[in-house]
Amino acid sequence: MNLPFHIAKRYLFAKKSQNIINVVSMISVIGIAVSSMAMVIVLSGFNGIEKIVADMYNSFDADLKVSLNEGKTFQTKKIDLDKIKQLNGVNFASLVIEETIILQNEDKFETCKLKGVELPYFDSTHLDTLMVEGLLDLEYEGIDYCIPGAVLQSRLGFTSDPRFQNELTINGMLRDKKISMTSQPFNQQKIQVGGVFMTGIYANDAKYIFVSIGFAEKLLEFNKEATGVDIFTDNLSEREFSNLKLKVSEIIGQDFKVETREEQHALIFSATKSEKIAVFIILCFVLVIAAFSMIASLTMLILEKRKDVFTLYSVGFTKREVRRLFFYEGLLINLLGGFVGLALGVLICYFQIWYGFVPIQDSIIESQPMEVEGMDILYILITIVSVGLLSSYFPVKYLVKRLEI
Repeated sequence: MNLPFHIAKRYLFAKKSQNIINVVSMISVIGIAVSSMAMVIVLSGFNGIEKIVADMYNSFDADLKVSLNEGKTFQTKKIDLDKIKQLNGVNFASLVIEETIILQNEDKFETCKLKGVELPYFDSTHLDTLMVEGLLDLEYEGIDYCIPGAVLQSRLGFTSDPRFQNELTINGMLRDKKISMTSQPFNQQKIQVGGVFMTGIYANDAKYIFVSIGFAEKLLEFNKEATGVDIFTDNLSEREFSNLKLKVSEIIGQDFKVETREEQHALIFSATKSEKIAVFIILCFVLVIAAFSMIASLTMLILEKRKDVFTLYSVGFTKREVRRLFFYEGLLINLLGGFVGLALGVLICYFQIWYGFVPIQDSIIESQPMEVEGMDILYILITIVSVGLLSSYFPVKYLVKRLEI
């Protein structure tokens, strides 16, 4: 039987309601519990936001994107697209043309990015779930249609309602053309609006307009040229996905690079992770501050129990066992507060996931997203144990020696 641990439990859970040390100890437990709970809730909130952003990009962007290391356009014969399509794990691969254009509706103009894709492109995306108007068709009965973002629609004031036959004018910059009195470097094409998408990501909704790759080639006067290849994959494991990326790199050669969705938007994803780490560090300091109340309760306990300790010496306790007794007392306070806080934090997060009692106004999501991750719980637990060990061991060692117990 571990007698120091047993006595430490008796001290912590003593039933003397008037014992001020018990009150201070409970305050310490509550402080550590609140800090731990805050860690779980805040980190889960960051996870939820990160997942929402990732899902938005998953619905819009390709899993892998091939582009030139230097330059912008390339001859399509330089990439063996059929060989890429035959790789295990590839669901669909499409040549794409991306170019900055000026979109015009009557007397309103907006600069945006034209994205020309092959017609089966949308069969492999989730863009159909993001349509707020019209249909996801780029060509029907020989007529070309465009699919712009919702922000572009708001700024230019057009509709996709077929009753109005709303046409937009696309001004595409031509290569190797200079502005002069007799010529201009733009090619103009009119196109009807087929539908409007909204991803919830402002940069996408204000930036992109989809057209067929044939229309893009005609507008920009491309001849068997493209700016990239979008590759959509099956549901692959992380290892299978990495192997597929490596195989694609071998096929395309050194002139090209292949990027994952996270690499395409590295700034956004890295910023989210950096913010999460920064908040975690701040909350660790809050936990350390809460641990000071535990140190205060340990100090008061050592002062009050001096007579009890002399009794323990008389029955054979050593100084090391006395230090262990008070060390266990501090550790129990930290662990009790930590586990209570973790349990409450996880429970609150799941209540938010199930019932969404914290709503978000004027947003495409109804409530604050939450995502509880096991690794976060593990990191929080390690932090609690570490703070508990340090805040118990050194104060007890100092105080016991100082008071010459």
